[in-house]
Order: sequence, then C-alpha cells, then structure tokens
Amino acid sequence: MKNRDTCIIACPIFRNELEYVLKELNLAPKINYMHYTIHNDPLKMDEQLQEGIKNTSTTCKKIRFLVGRHCKSNKDIKEVVKDCSGKIPEAQNCIDMLIGNELAEKLQKNRTSLMTPAWIRMINQSIQDGHWSVTDARLSLGWYDKILILDTKVEPLNDELIMEFYDLTQVEIDILPVDLEHFKIVLHDLLQ
Repeated sequence: MKNRDTCIIACPIFRNELEYVLKELNLAPKINYMHYTIHNDPLKMDEQLQEGIKNTSTTCKKIRFLVGRHCKSNKDIKEVVKDCSGKIPEAQNCIDMLIGNELAEKLQKNRTSLMTPAWIRMINQSIQDGHWSVTDARLSLGWYDKILILDTKVEPLNDELIMEFYDLTQVEIDILPVDLEHFKIVLHDLLQ
C-alpha cells in the first residue's frame, strides 16, 4: 500500500468512489471525511476544514483536499490549502472532479442539474435531520427542468429511492452511466 504518509480531507460526497478507486489503485492515504452539512453552511465548511487540518497535520507529511475550489467556506478554500502547504484539485466542484468540466458544462445545459447517488442521499438525510425542509429542497431544485444522476455503478440507486426523490423535487430524473477514469486522474494528480 502506498501513500501512508498522506492525509486527505475529503467531502463526504466522494466516500464510496474514493474508497473504491483507492482500493483499485492499491493506495492507502489516511482519510478525514467532513460532515455532509458543509454543503449548506460556509461556517461549517470552514470549521470542518480547520478540524481536518488539525487532526492530520501531526500525523501526515502531505495534506490533500478533495473538495472543489469553488465550494463555499468563510475563508477562501485556496487560502486554507495554501496556509497548510496542502494541495487541492483544479476542479471547481465534485461533479467536475468526477467527469471533467467540459462534459459537466455540456450536460448542464438546458437547466439540467447533475447529481450523484450520494447527493440524493445527502439531501434526504438533510431533510430527515432537520437541516433542510421539503420546501427548501423544492425551492433549490425546482428551478431545474431535469436532474441527471451520474451513475458510477459504485453506489447504485434503487427505483424506490429515485421515485421518492422525484416526489420530493417534482423534477424529471434521468440516469447517465459514467466511468471513474477522470476521477482516477484527478486523484492520481492530487496524491503526487
């Protein structure tokens, strides 16, 4: 196993794909997953980033961040990374890391939102935990004409969950199979 002296502070959206790819590539960095509520709260994002740095700085030679450069935090994420001599992917967000910016832009035309199965589970968990309401979900996602779920086959969604998400959002849902080749490249570059 390689990369034992490296720590990754990671968005939880990537958990299943990250662990799958690391196993496939025989890599074993230490991973500190942030809490899913970072997506709705810039203060929580900042707290989780700082906590991750604190938890990893004494045990790892290299700190890597698996978060998008444009994710919202009280402090600019690029500055947080720079302050601890870390490294972050060039990607704007998790979708860009997964499929690349060019494909993401193409797929998002015509008011299409791109999501992964983890996003759907996170939104459902947010509602269940009281961080979001059904109204919040409908206001945030109802603007879209379509939700396109990027299916990496690592975390498949069952039909019941898809139908429940449709009932929640009232937005057409399609599924697009995608591979993890772009994500592997992003991860490989990040761990260098």
